[in-house]
Amino acid sequence: MTMDAQTLERVYQAELGAVHSFLARLGAPAGDAPDLLHDVFLTAFRRWASYDPTRPVRPWLFGIAYNVYGDWKKTGARRFEESRDELPEQGDGGDLEARVEARKTGALVQRALLELDEPKRAAFVMHHFEGLSPNEISEVMNVPPATTYTRLRTARLELTAAVRRRQAPPSGAAA
Repeated sequence: MTMDAQTLERVYQAELGAVHSFLARLGAPAGDAPDLLHDVFLTAFRRWASYDPTRPVRPWLFGIAYNVYGDWKKTGARRFEESRDELPEQGDGGDLEARVEARKTGALVQRALLELDEPKRAAFVMHHFEGLSPNEISEVMNVPPATTYTRLRTARLELTAAVRRRQAPPSGAAA
C-alpha cells in the first residue's frame, strides 16, 4: 500500500502534536524537535507499506519516533541541554496560582522523567501520557509484554524517587 499526499497530510496534521509531545517527554531539546519530527514523518512515509491500516497509526509513529530519537542520540548530533518543553497544563484557565503550581509540577516531573533510562521513559510516557496499553507498547518497542510490565513498574518507582529527591530540602538547610 502506498501513501498518497492527502493521506500523508492527514496523518501529519492529526499526529504532529502527539509525536512532538512524545519526543519532548523523551528528552529531545526544543531546538532539535523540527529535525526529529521531519525524520519521523519521512521515515513513516518511506515505511508506509509496512503499516497495518487495521491498527491505530499513533503507536506505529511512536515506535518510529523512539527509534529516530535513539539514532539521533547515538550520532552525537544532539545538543547537551535539558528539554525546555513542559508537560501540558490541564484545565481551562483556573486561577493564576493554580496554573503556576501546575507549571512547576510539570517541570518537576519532566526533569524527573529525564533521570529514567530511555526504554523505561518511553514505556512510561506511552502508557501514562499517551494512553497506550502495555501490549501496544510491547509491539511498538518490539519486546515481550513481561519486559514492558517490568519497565512500567520500575519507571514508576524510579520516577517517584526522583520527584521526592527533587522536592527534598537541601541537606543542612535550616528548618
